[in-house]
Amino acid sequence: MTIKRALLKEPLFHFLLIGALIFLADSMLASERKELILVDQSSIDYLVKQQEKLSLRSYSDEEIDQLIEAYIEDEILYREAYKRGLNQGDTRMRRNMILKLRGLMVAEIDAPSEAQLKDFYQNNLERYTAPEQFQVDHLYLSDENHSSKDLLEKLNQGADFRALSESYLKTYGQSSIDVPRSELASLFGEQAARFIVETDSSEWMGPFASSNGVHFVRRTGYTPPQVATIDQVIDYLPMDWQSEQVRQLIDAELERVRENYNIIVERSK
Repeated sequence: MTIKRALLKEPLFHFLLIGALIFLADSMLASERKELILVDQSSIDYLVKQQEKLSLRSYSDEEIDQLIEAYIEDEILYREAYKRGLNQGDTRMRRNMILKLRGLMVAEIDAPSEAQLKDFYQNNLERYTAPEQFQVDHLYLSDENHSSKDLLEKLNQGADFRALSESYLKTYGQSSIDVPRSELASLFGEQAARFIVETDSSEWMGPFASSNGVHFVRRTGYTPPQVATIDQVIDYLPMDWQSEQVRQLIDAELERVRENYNIIVERSK
């Protein structure tokens, strides 16, 4: 007890104790001073739904994490741009402010060497891979009432679908169109798009309803992804390489300012 009493009377002990309390209080208040970025489940659901609708597949937990991180990154850049006054005179404010800030972050980057371009090409082959293409025959009707009950049977017996189809965007009058996976849903609706992707049949199938009307589709072919040679993309490589350097600069700046934000992700798994 004597040692404890002596310690409590020691001025240095009091100084250290007060300092520790101040540090603790400052640490607790620091998070409150940070700007809040809240990513709730409804926001996450919206992001995921939009991407899955385009890609016609479900996203993994890792891919969802990447979507959330991209959203947080844009939110940080938007707020930092606002702090720097980049919203002045800008009518399409949010996106343009983000683009302006990205531009301000870019230092002068030297032109890449031939060796750097070759390495970049080899390490980023996915960038230079043409997406898979689906060859599709398409019969479009603006209203399901225009479709007879035996239309599907007639199509599979060889009826001329081009004579039966109404005019619809670029598909009208073409016996077969090449469509990347990302455009299938917007052209034919989600149900028809899933059939085109998943079927092994060359038979007609339908009717598939979409917000545009009614669709009968037949998958007639498939072209797998094609990797371009370095000679085919050589004109684009310097710009892509420089874009990658810019990406690294932006990442470094985001890392620097990220500590100024209190980021909360409310995600149920």
